Amino acid sequence: FSKMIIKHVIHIEDWGISSMTERQFSLNKVMVSFTYWDYIQAFNKVLCYNNERHKHTWFIKVCAKIFANPIPNWFLNWWSYDGTTIKILPEPFLKLYKEWVKISPDLHKLYHQEHICYFQQIEHIYFFIEISIPWIHIWVPEVDFTEEQIPCLYRTYYNNFWEKLMKKDPQTKSIYGQELLDLITKTIHDYKSIPNKGIMTDDSTSVKHMARKISNHDEREQTEMIMKYLEEVKKKILLNISHYATSDSSMRSETSEDVHEAQPYEEDTPVDALKKAEDFLAKLKDKM
Repeated sequence: FSKMIIKHVIHIEDWGISSMTERQFSLNKVMVSFTYWDYIQAFNKVLCYNNERHKHTWFIKVCAKIFANPIPNWFLNWWSYDGTTIKILPEPFLKLYKEWVKISPDLHKLYHQEHICYFQQIEHIYFFIEISIPWIHIWVPEVDFTEEQIPCLYRTYYNNFWEKLMKKDPQTKSIYGQELLDLITKTIHDYKSIPNKGIMTDDSTSVKHMARKISNHDEREQTEMIMKYLEEVKKKILLNISHYATSDSSMRSETSEDVHEAQPYEEDTPVDALKKAEDFLAKLKDKM
């Protein structure tokens, strides 16, 4: 197979004043010009070429260095076609992935960025990039017929885990992928040691973001997280009640009797508001 190792992704802001500004590179001693849009298309078209064995088999790895800047959406879109998913991971890697996805701070930030929410496999993408897990990308041409019996040429894509990582090194007696497994384990340990890593933070109280975060866990953990979430909501409500009660009593001493005679708008009590929140989250859990 041929290798494709992505060490850096150029952003449009880094290209120049215009995305149509041309750059040059040497191809068989001939200078070829290309724009930023040609650069994007190259990611898709390069995998269509035969390798030296006249096959379409590629070893692909994306280095964590590309996290130095936000990942462009076009690159995420490229991944949806030519990238891979956790479905190819063997059990040792998949087990650690399930731990990593629960506490990754990068994913926590992503849950608040509405513009990337439509990428269904964003967690998979970030895992493969952060750990730099390689995979084997293959496509084969096939001839088939449409419903109208018109012959067509198709590409069928396959993504496989790099089998060498699960094979044992004859010298060390450990698998070749042990270094990656150790890296994932260390990363998880480091994330767990981050202060304020709990489920609730000031910027994570949105029900939508909370629901997405909870959906990454199994049913038992979902129940526990919902209860913790409700407990935090209850504490914040009671804290605000105490604050406003102090403020209101101060204001009442300064108001006239006419104000007391006015009929106030009937609002939900804190207990009613909390009950509604609990009912809403219960319905949300049923839908999961």
